[in-house]
Amino acid sequence: MRVGALAYHVERLASPEALHAKLDGLFAEAAPDLAVLPEYAALEAALIDAPAEATPLEWRDRAAARADEWLDAARRVARARGCYLLAGSGLVQTARGHVNRAWLIGPDGTVQSQDKLILTPYERDVLDLVGGTGLTLCDTALGKIGILVCYDSEFPLLARALIEAGAEILLVPSCTDLPQGQTRVRVSARARAVEGQCLVVQAPLVGAVAGCEIIDVSTGRAALFTPPDLGLPETGILAESTPDEPGWSVADIDLAHVTAARRSGQVGNVTHWPEQEKAAREVTVARL
Repeated sequence: MRVGALAYHVERLASPEALHAKLDGLFAEAAPDLAVLPEYAALEAALIDAPAEATPLEWRDRAAARADEWLDAARRVARARGCYLLAGSGLVQTARGHVNRAWLIGPDGTVQSQDKLILTPYERDVLDLVGGTGLTLCDTALGKIGILVCYDSEFPLLARALIEAGAEILLVPSCTDLPQGQTRVRVSARARAVEGQCLVVQAPLVGAVAGCEIIDVSTGRAALFTPPDLGLPETGILAESTPDEPGWSVADIDLAHVTAARRSGQVGNVTHWPEQEKAAREVTVARL
């Protein structure tokens, strides 16, 4: 299968038709079987006909009101291209409050969602979001897929729960405004590939969006990570884009070759995970 992670620049487009044309052009270029867009990519729909300036809460509410427009555009692309598409994430209003929700769309337009579980201080204190309530494993024709929205990738027990449920691919849509944040997510995604002996696909927002504080500036690079094991890249980096530039990171992948590391790799991270749990319960405090 061909897997593509898109470093995506959200723009102030003139119309929904311009959004459709932008997505159509990008997917014609890459022709992926599985594509990943970044966290908060859905704010592009909210920026159509938007004011030059608004408060973060006004942007939150506008994004939630336009979430279905973004999702419809993404479903149109997935159906037209016959691909699986993680349509990034966006803000959605629920009975519990506003959530940061990612959508995985199948080739027939079917949608499964994953809400971000662990929120950043900005999402808690400024946007007044609420976290999700559980993980979803998507069983697809390409493999079993789990989603860790940005900060969620920094918490190994979330990834572990998905791996134990059978995940072979972890998708990490991200949005970070500082290089330190991008480093945290990138290093965490690479660690999840090692621990889970799986494919991890990270797609970030890049570039500036004037007047929209939620995504006013974003930094990152798209990448596909594997365990660094026999027959796989020694760095664990299968493909990556140029830092802070929009564009695809694409690779043709035999998923069975990636997950073979679980059975016959140089190390057995997945098999040996229970051993660390036992050791972690036996901490001795020693005075020197």
